[in-house]
Amino acid sequence: MDQTIEKEFFEDVEMKINQGQYSEALSTLYDGLGNIRRQYSTEDWTQFIPRYRQHSISHFFLQEPLSRRAFERPRGYAGDPIMLDLQYDYEKLESSPYENEQSEIADFLYYDLNRMAHAINANRERRRILSGKIDQTSERVANPYILSVACGHLRETSDCAAVKNKTIGKFVAIDQDQEALSVAAEAINDFGETIQASVVDIIRNKVPLPTFDFIYSLGVYDYLSDKIAKRLTNKLFQMLNPGGRLLIINYHPGSPTIAYMEAVMDWWLIYRNEDQMQELLEELPKEDIEHVDIFVEDYQTIIFMEIKKAER
Repeated sequence: MDQTIEKEFFEDVEMKINQGQYSEALSTLYDGLGNIRRQYSTEDWTQFIPRYRQHSISHFFLQEPLSRRAFERPRGYAGDPIMLDLQYDYEKLESSPYENEQSEIADFLYYDLNRMAHAINANRERRRILSGKIDQTSERVANPYILSVACGHLRETSDCAAVKNKTIGKFVAIDQDQEALSVAAEAINDFGETIQASVVDIIRNKVPLPTFDFIYSLGVYDYLSDKIAKRLTNKLFQMLNPGGRLLIINYHPGSPTIAYMEAVMDWWLIYRNEDQMQELLEELPKEDIEHVDIFVEDYQTIIFMEIKKAER
């Protein structure tokens, strides 16, 4: 633990805030937290976080809407669907708040965090990837059955030609959050079904479900222990039709945004690299797996593992 690094870090960020250099202050905070986390042991890092939160700069950055919502957890968890909607809404902004002298500090911080944070950019890329996967499934299978686990608001369907053209046979969306399901239901009301259930409910066969051509889970694995993650993977794989695909998504430990998420947002996840994702397949019958594709998106933050079930 280097107190000189911390002192210089706090002073640098605070100086830029006092000078009204909000973008530079946020960038210094974002990069500085990452540097400290890399240099510190796990124990030193966890001891540093309370010192950060006791400093005046921590309150300044909680004006930013994403950071504040994650920290306050109005729905009981940090990464709720409203958080994602705030990230998606950034793409709809017509101009920078820096062009408006009357903009609030929160607007400046929101704009800059959306622009610079690797995880936020990766989440938008994840939505585009999922939208493409749904369309590919519709092209591969006539009237396919699709399942989304921990579906949130299902915003990935908003860009899908398959959803627009109603070429999906059945779309099942599962989530514990009833408010999220109410929004998701609107996206798939012509051919969908929403179910309020947990991962444990699925594993214990408490949710009667058909088989599917494509199953994906975009956020829940980030919170699952290896034991539960393996059991869920096994269960979801069993629910695939021959030739079906299972797409598992997890945050990657190489993400540059982890330090900001932990220190500022109080948002803690379980991260997995390529080898750790592969380990989730240990309980699957090897002869039933035709192909496994593991990749990380361009922002090096989210890892994807797609498993294809054998055709036989």
